Amino acid sequence: LELSLERLGVDYVDMWMMHWPGPCFESRDKRQTVSSENAATEDDPWLHAKEGMGVNEIAAVRADTWRAMEDAYRRGKTRSIAVSNFTIKHLETLKETATLWPPAVNQIESHPYYPQNDLIDYCQKEGIVVQAYAALGGQDGTKAKWKALGGKLLESAPVLEASERLHKTPAQILLRWSLQRNCAIVPKTCDPDRMKENSDIFDFELSEEEMKAIANLSEGVGDGEGRLCWRTEKLRMLDIIP
Repeated sequence: LELSLERLGVDYVDMWMMHWPGPCFESRDKRQTVSSENAATEDDPWLHAKEGMGVNEIAAVRADTWRAMEDAYRRGKTRSIAVSNFTIKHLETLKETATLWPPAVNQIESHPYYPQNDLIDYCQKEGIVVQAYAALGGQDGTKAKWKALGGKLLESAPVLEASERLHKTPAQILLRWSLQRNCAIVPKTCDPDRMKENSDIFDFELSEEEMKAIANLSEGVGDGEGRLCWRTEKLRMLDIIP
């Protein structure tokens, strides 16, 4: 953090976030042999985990990281501390050793195919703001994946019907859906026109029926099958991380 502050030329940041609950990696190159007690086979998702960040150590690493973040907050180096991609299990484990609670934010993948209802309910009860990324479905879905789920969210019937009724774009409908679930949203674009479009979602509301119809897109989608981000990451299903 100190190096980042120096590079930014500021005395503090508004938020410092632990990006994910898993390990750092020595290498992503599957051709490279890494000597680690964490890995048994090439298929082991912990194969390239750095020493000290194995499957039996990662919870303690998160606790140590959070303590350092708490210290930075107390020293005025950051105005808030937060997490990303944490499940209920990860949050509950972290809470056991935390001296500052709750995290300001938990940034997670959330959209109609992967709504994460239980996690959002938990965070809201704990006073943690949920920030939804990939609210439009993300960019990692393959054609086969979209087909298996029933098609792209931007082209789904309930989204298009609401778009027609409200004279808003499908993207605006999906962003508004997340917003009405009390989630902050971080749509990704470099296009100024898209930025304006994405921010123009505060002058309308989806009806209760439209909210339910869009939520029902997850019906029939198996547990975790709607996860669209990080499709090449072996630890993408975060519940396998202790």
